[in-house]
Amino acid sequence: MKPLVYSVLPRPPHPSRDGLAIRNYHLLAALVERFEVRAFSLLDPERAYGGGAVPEGVAVEWVPQRARAARRPAAVLASLATGEPYSAILYRSRDLARRLASACAERRPAWIVAHAYHVAPAAEAAGAPVWIDFHNLDSRIWERMGETASSAARRRFARGQAPRVRRLEKALVRRADGVSCVSRSDAAALAELGAAKPLVVPNGVDLSRYPFRGAVAPEETVFFVGDLSWPPNAEGIRWFAERVWPLVRERRPGARAEVLGRGAPPDLSRLARPDFVLLGEGGDTRPHWARAAVAVVPLAAGGGTRLKILEAAACGVPVVSTPVGAEGLDFSPGEVRIADSPEAFAAAVVALLADPAGARRQAAAARARVEAAYGWDRIGARFADALRRRAEPRG
Repeated sequence: MKPLVYSVLPRPPHPSRDGLAIRNYHLLAALVERFEVRAFSLLDPERAYGGGAVPEGVAVEWVPQRARAARRPAAVLASLATGEPYSAILYRSRDLARRLASACAERRPAWIVAHAYHVAPAAEAAGAPVWIDFHNLDSRIWERMGETASSAARRRFARGQAPRVRRLEKALVRRADGVSCVSRSDAAALAELGAAKPLVVPNGVDLSRYPFRGAVAPEETVFFVGDLSWPPNAEGIRWFAERVWPLVRERRPGARAEVLGRGAPPDLSRLARPDFVLLGEGGDTRPHWARAAVAVVPLAAGGGTRLKILEAAACGVPVVSTPVGAEGLDFSPGEVRIADSPEAFAAAVVALLADPAGARRQAAAARARVEAAYGWDRIGARFADALRRRAEPRG
């Protein structure tokens, strides 16, 4: 008989939506091979993904929330009033905590896996061994936003949040029975907070879902995918649209940028024009990768690692990224181009558009890298095996 795991998710898993949903889908698919898995997922009507896409064998219980747009103002005010982190308040759910505690009283699991630190407080209150998987180190993101956000108000709010989130992360990892994260850099940061031997579980890509495209892109389409309600993505696209894209268009007047992602703030929506298109909410990214000539990851703030780079590399789309955008991933300069300034970033994009043969060589090298190191099947199996081994001494 397989040992029992309760998985706790901040939103439904899905193989092709936002990065956290993708990661959680594949980790659940791996866990169900070693454990009996019962999942408890918050369900926001704005991020319901059609009820999610739960891997076969996972029993899921949905816990409804109010829409994120309705929760955010109250979470901001509560954070300012109480000193608690905004992100923890945003995902707090009494129903989730109650249902999880009731399940543990009925049958104690080998692990409660919190698939994001946001839901870890509910997991830790339930009275069973807790494993926390960090999709990124949120305090680092807030710190960077405090330096790079485009407005003084955003920078001030981020600087206030960073120490609050760091205190919460520190408290959570010191109480947790196990911790995982996506990169060696995040593991070192978690160890500094007091985590004992964080397990590195990289982000990956489904190599069968995203086959390599051998053909040349039909047009000079520059593509970005990311949730624009997440401030680092929105800030990155502001920078790209205002500082980089005019330089690209000067040298490649036929080029067109496409941005796929929900929740664009009003000021970002106003930047749209015929050659710079905001596509809005999207589902399957494969049709976009099929016609993209270059993928861009213009982030100045962020944490964890970018699944959009892994998808692009798997599909054969060459990538230009900032150093922050590509951090934590083991790509060489011949596999992903790195540029920091607007001029260097634009030059890298233009070079790939102007040299299809060179773009194909970079794309092939990047695909070889993801095949060697970033397939979800192997990553997920190592994660599930580690949890199974650590559960055995407790019976």
